[in-house]
Amino acid sequence: TSLYYVFACPDIPLKFTKKPYRFFLDLNDLINDDVDNAVSSKRCDQCTDYDNIDDQFEKRIIPFSRINDWDKWIEEYIERIAHSGKNEDLKNFVLSTLPKWNKYINTLRNAKITIIQIPKVHSDDNKGISEVCAIFEKMNSTGVRLTVFDLLAARLFKFKDEKGHRISLQGLWLDAIKNYPLLEEFSNGETDLYGVFALRFIALKRGFEVKGKTIINIERKDFEADWASAIDYIEKALRRIIDTAEGGFGAINSRWMPYSTMVPVLAALLWKIDNDRLDHRSLKYIQKWYWSSVFLNRYAGAVETTTKRDYDDLIKVFKDPSYVPDAFAEVDREILNNTGFNLKDVARINSIYKGVMNLIALEGAKDFRMDISIELSHLDDHHIFPQAYLKGIKDQDLKQKYSKDKINCILNRTLISAETNKYISSSKPSEYVQRIIPPKEKESILQSHFIYKDAIEKMESKFDEFEAFIELREKEILFRLREKLDLSSLQDQIR
Repeated sequence: TSLYYVFACPDIPLKFTKKPYRFFLDLNDLINDDVDNAVSSKRCDQCTDYDNIDDQFEKRIIPFSRINDWDKWIEEYIERIAHSGKNEDLKNFVLSTLPKWNKYINTLRNAKITIIQIPKVHSDDNKGISEVCAIFEKMNSTGVRLTVFDLLAARLFKFKDEKGHRISLQGLWLDAIKNYPLLEEFSNGETDLYGVFALRFIALKRGFEVKGKTIINIERKDFEADWASAIDYIEKALRRIIDTAEGGFGAINSRWMPYSTMVPVLAALLWKIDNDRLDHRSLKYIQKWYWSSVFLNRYAGAVETTTKRDYDDLIKVFKDPSYVPDAFAEVDREILNNTGFNLKDVARINSIYKGVMNLIALEGAKDFRMDISIELSHLDDHHIFPQAYLKGIKDQDLKQKYSKDKINCILNRTLISAETNKYISSSKPSEYVQRIIPPKEKESILQSHFIYKDAIEKMESKFDEFEAFIELREKEILFRLREKLDLSSLQDQIR
């Protein structure tokens, strides 16, 4: 199914997305044998740069949907070089570049996919059951079901040092979850995610890639000391992620963490700051990296390459403030300097949705019925303009005025208690604001949700001011986000 999606490009959104995705092969990376970075994906509405053949030729990027037509595509590409009159370029391409491209493309086109068909086995078929068990045992023994944590645990335990000591990775893990409460909470005691994160930390600390093939070959020398550092700084990273005080990231709990895959990078960076005794500026760089990664969805999907690149980039900017990490350049272009960036189409399962909720938590997020902040972990996300109320509003043609997506957009949601949401029910904002919010505390309560004076007036209006409300609230949220991303004051200090 996955391969069909990549090559056939059906007009179907991927799981947890609203838009179909398209996949591309960067032929420039193949020249350098950089296969890991050669494949990329984009939302279908963001693929205009690769829609026509001229752009594909110029960037030397081919959609996977055209791999089957490779012979025709490359023939046209060669003709394009020939017609340019650059004979030397054509000669170099045919002798040097083309053979390498053909090697990778032919490997891809000729790949054989193993398909295992298992007939239905009835409970009284002992022979059939034993055969199925044998298949799964074989799959497990070849690593299909085992994580790099399991594989490294087996390799480390296999060898003794000169004193007869073995390293029990499973034992180290059990000690870790017993002594580090956040690690135990976020991992649920399982090694498949956070156990691997600890190993990625060790790889970063030692200057290695975090890919599985590298991690399973981690040397046992000083391993237990590095493991202790990994667990300690993962706990510190989790503490910072859920913290709602200055310098925290406001995730409250595991449900609201945008990307758990960012944990090893954050942990390793915090270790680097302590180890090298770096100053407060390094924490500002981490803040920009963190919010950039959340609001650009940089840690969705496979993240091994991004993990190592980001760690190396941040280490460079710690030492040389003039250096611009990839994440910084991208967020400056896509958010800080992009007046078209908006939050209106953010899906609920998106990391950006969680990022906005984290910003709300950092504002204090007082419950609407209280004049104090109740425990944030007890709050849930609910509508500000109730769903039932908005569905009842009709346009000039007597059709429902607001779409489901607009009603459920992040700009119409915030953190309030379930009990308060019941009090609100389907009431108009103009009604429930007067009924449940203490008048003297109205501004301070609503401002803790990025609802300021003008937006409050829209809530209290007897007319339909929903669209004006979300415009005003979006402005305030983006202002706070850009504050988190802006390093201009830090640059002034450096100068």
